[in-house]
Amino acid sequence: MGNRNPIGNQALQNNQVPRFREYTPTTVPVATIYTENEHLGIFTIPPAIKTPINRRDNTKYCRYHRDIGHIIEECRVLKDEIERLIQRGQLRNYVRGNEQQPRQPAQENQQPRQEGEDIEVRVIIGGPATGDTNRARKNYARQARSEPFPHQINLAEHKNKALRLSNEPIIFTEEEVSGLWHPHKDAIVVALRIASQKVYKILIDIGSSADILFCSTLNRMDLVGAKFEPIKSALYGFTGDSIHLEGVLNLPVELGTHPCQHIQSVEFVVVDCPSSYNAIIGRPTLNAIRAVTSTYHLLVKFPTVGGIGILKSDQQASRDIYEAANRSSNAHRMNIIKTFKSPLEHPPPRTITIDSGAGHPPPNKKSSSHKKFLQ
Repeated sequence: MGNRNPIGNQALQNNQVPRFREYTPTTVPVATIYTENEHLGIFTIPPAIKTPINRRDNTKYCRYHRDIGHIIEECRVLKDEIERLIQRGQLRNYVRGNEQQPRQPAQENQQPRQEGEDIEVRVIIGGPATGDTNRARKNYARQARSEPFPHQINLAEHKNKALRLSNEPIIFTEEEVSGLWHPHKDAIVVALRIASQKVYKILIDIGSSADILFCSTLNRMDLVGAKFEPIKSALYGFTGDSIHLEGVLNLPVELGTHPCQHIQSVEFVVVDCPSSYNAIIGRPTLNAIRAVTSTYHLLVKFPTVGGIGILKSDQQASRDIYEAANRSSNAHRMNIIKTFKSPLEHPPPRTITIDSGAGHPPPNKKSSSHKKFLQ
């Protein structure tokens, strides 16, 4: 099989995966090997991708790097990592020639990788979802007024190489509400991995026409090389007030858990304003993944290649956010009241004399035809 020595003598230092010139033939692709053994924690954490994020292909996502730029089947670092494990005596059941041996998981006494601590980043109208110009938005609105073609089931545009998603029916059962406080009025609040970093307090909002990422969250995520795309649109709340947008940022989002997992490239609108949430997943992403929500069950379900994916809401987090938001709102309201009251606590008395039309009596003379008002 040739020389499989790693290139360089310092390859294993600084958690770097050694590079190999030749590789042991395996019976299945490297992506399958990783998928079947990921839960064992035998793979080292890969080095960060050096290519700036704005120069990568954001349509490709590597589950090993948990980042965009290439797909896992093309990941050279993972290929080197699997070769390293094979030479250490692990994953031998995947080596070609050992097919007669049943696949056994890696040794359970192997020390799991020491994962770095996750970076916990603990009705909107507008945005670029329907177009960034008035003409595009008008065309989008007119589209729904026209009659659909007869017998046409799905009017959506499909990519040439669409994934074969599960055809299982999406249903919600009464058993799925066990463990929840009922009755409730809670929002669906989830935690998702965005650009390889776990972000908490994300609101699932079918009333939002945009996927939103707040600047305070983005600053804590420390995305090297992240670059906003300019945007002309604005966001509007139910009061009609507009919000300035910093720009648009495409980031990969992991939804669900393996094997019912989907990786979606989300076009986040970046907003610099205070919020109780770290991000909002709105209709653009929910429609893209064909999601069905149930606020009663506090669940989001969507089809994936491996089955029906599920996002479960954190009911306690939802109530904590609601309580904190009310506390903040009450404090803000009290500050406004105090601001308006403080200049009026000891106002200088002023006397305004209103003439009743019967002449001008002396100022020191009291008359029933004169009234005094304090301002």
